[in-house]
Amino acid sequence: MLKKISIIFILFILTALSTSCFDDHEVDDLAFVTTIGIDKGVADIWRFSFQITNMKSGGKSKESGGKEAPKHVTLTIDAPAFFMATNVLDATIARALNFTHTKYLIISREIAEEGKFADVMGPIIRFREIRRTVTVLVSDCSAEEFIDNFEPRIGISMARLQEGFLLASDQTGFFPEIKLSDYYSSLKSTYRQPIAIMGGVNDFSHLPQKDGQESAPQMYIGEKYAGQLPRKGGNNIDFFGTAVFDGDKMVHQLDGYETRVMLMLRGEFKNGVFAYPDPLRPDLDVAIDLRQHSKPKIKVVFEKGKSVIYVKIKLDGNILAIQSRINYEKTDMIGYLEALVKTTIKQQADALIGKTKALNVDIFDFGHHVVKSFRTIQEWEEYNWIERFKDAKVIVEVEATIRRTGTMIKSSPVITEEGKR
Repeated sequence: MLKKISIIFILFILTALSTSCFDDHEVDDLAFVTTIGIDKGVADIWRFSFQITNMKSGGKSKESGGKEAPKHVTLTIDAPAFFMATNVLDATIARALNFTHTKYLIISREIAEEGKFADVMGPIIRFREIRRTVTVLVSDCSAEEFIDNFEPRIGISMARLQEGFLLASDQTGFFPEIKLSDYYSSLKSTYRQPIAIMGGVNDFSHLPQKDGQESAPQMYIGEKYAGQLPRKGGNNIDFFGTAVFDGDKMVHQLDGYETRVMLMLRGEFKNGVFAYPDPLRPDLDVAIDLRQHSKPKIKVVFEKGKSVIYVKIKLDGNILAIQSRINYEKTDMIGYLEALVKTTIKQQADALIGKTKALNVDIFDFGHHVVKSFRTIQEWEEYNWIERFKDAKVIVEVEATIRRTGTMIKSSPVITEEGKR
């Protein structure tokens, strides 16, 4: 009897498992959103822009007048809430918007500076389809304009373009890689304040022309901001710099150089090429590829109730170019370049820390090290690090070692009939 009951039970389970899902969807029933943009609305509170993959891409359609259909389409709508916007668009495009492949969340600078992003972020981060690995970016222009220009211009796919921008963060250090989970956890953290990637649309008008002049004035490209890079051609989207928040309100924007130093202090810098004035020929440059050897060593002590934070940054460098052709590769000369890196990075770090202390925003995550000096959560919360950061003393030490000289072991002068130069 027991055997029969077991067989019936197993058959019942197999029958239940073999039935189809009642809520399944075919691919053609869905519209996959790759990017979400949020602006202040005109007809309603918010303006939402959704960039979706066009399932007809690669072929011609009657709707496009016999031309090849675009690979991506942007839908924009004013609505009082995120889910109201998606629900209305579901009815107008005869497909259900799906966010399982969303990679970017773009907010306009206007919303960020007014501190209104948190008002609309709650429903987004609660939604099960939107992963917390979505990248958060503040656009210097409207999010709608940014998304309209966020498309490949050099023949690669949209997916490759979006992933390529994120890889560029590790390769250059000119902008951080901030996910929705990072932003949200920082928003409610007692240890640090939020940051986001800074983006902009480049109209290519910032590339200076000669206009009859012999030479253009020297330009420090790393001190520029997103949308202002002096370049022309290719994609007209810039990922460059960092948006700094006090709570949910954007209070400052870091340029590319400042972003690199911030990442070093956070222990998140991977790699980047730095150009410095030659120590012995300041009119020429040396180019060095720098990598962070390890996470910064941070020590915290208290003096008269105020925190003193000691930070040690360790960098490894590879020589890329020496315009002066001075033989810095020699053992007794390479110290010039190491001292140059140490001095420059320390000066930049001190300046950046001074700027953030004036804003009273800890974007370096120093709070995670200060909290170790407290025995209980209650003591830590009463100390109120977010408020006290401006009173902290931060002492930065930089250690730099030139490891490699490329494929040249010696720089030599050029020989002419007039001699060496």
